[in-house]
Amino acid sequence: MIFDFSYKINQNGLKVIFSNAEENNILQKAIVSMSQTHSTNIEVVKNKKLVYSNVDGIFACNKNYALQVKTADCLPIFFIHKHKNIFGVIHAGWKGLKNGIILKSTNLLKSHINDLNDITAFIGPSISQKNYEVKNEFIDYFGNEFIDKVEDRFFCNLKGVASSQLQKLGVKNVIDCNQCTYENENYHSYRRNKTSKRMTGLIYYE
Repeated sequence: MIFDFSYKINQNGLKVIFSNAEENNILQKAIVSMSQTHSTNIEVVKNKKLVYSNVDGIFACNKNYALQVKTADCLPIFFIHKHKNIFGVIHAGWKGLKNGIILKSTNLLKSHINDLNDITAFIGPSISQKNYEVKNEFIDYFGNEFIDKVEDRFFCNLKGVASSQLQKLGVKNVIDCNQCTYENENYHSYRRNKTSKRMTGLIYYE
């Protein structure tokens, strides 16, 4: 099953899609993927390298590439430049958000463009706060603003953390698809059933 979110970004020629299939043969162009490790490592795609190890973010200035991310509750965050100079995607779980993957991403963008106001960040399907129970030390990581306490249980708003970090760093246009992987059974969710399957997200230009 394919889920197309391109209309939410509304940039001519740009596609952001997700699939819940194990294998994807939906594109004719080169797909660049990551061996994700919850790191803050990011790379700019070059030299026709198609798999990046120990990397959780990839960016490209060449529209011949499609960039892939795999998730099952963590945040897939896509970056789109208004003038099509650069695009990218990161895999952001709580470790990446805590350790600064968004800061590293915005620093990389600033090395390629003049104004982060020209960037749109799109948060794809990921777990919602009410379904993401955490330990109380998450208050130390992200502050009370993003933690709800219900009786003796704590729930973290990862999407809120990401959006706040992006906006504070200068990416003001943040779009959330408002889809929860835990609640929508068409999406894979590790928290729901400990699945080893992953959603595949792709960003590319047609």
